[in-house]
Amino acid sequence: MSEKITEILDSLKAIKGVHGAALIEKFGLIKGSALPGWVDPEAVAAMVTLILKASQRATKELEQGIFKDAIIESEKGKILFSEIEGNIITVITTTDAKLGIINLKLQAAGTALAPHL
Repeated sequence: MSEKITEILDSLKAIKGVHGAALIEKFGLIKGSALPGWVDPEAVAAMVTLILKASQRATKELEQGIFKDAIIESEKGKILFSEIEGNIITVITTTDAKLGIINLKLQAAGTALAPHL
């Protein structure tokens, strides 16, 4: 795992309301993570890969172009997914996390991560 990738994921985790972040390649391998101890990185990678494939298929079948990102909202928080050059960056948040700030930081993280993928 690249030190720069870890640094970028740690910066996302430092945002108020963010539990953790992970970078997962399209076949389910973890390229980097800054996840809390109660989260199994391998399970996250498997779920993210499944969600990515379903999202890509849905956008294609519904003629909505190329999948970019998604948000899953639940009772206890949100899970954000964003595709970066064939990889997925995932952010796990609390319910009160500010999505505007997180989305800005996520875009910046994507730009910073691109040369390291």
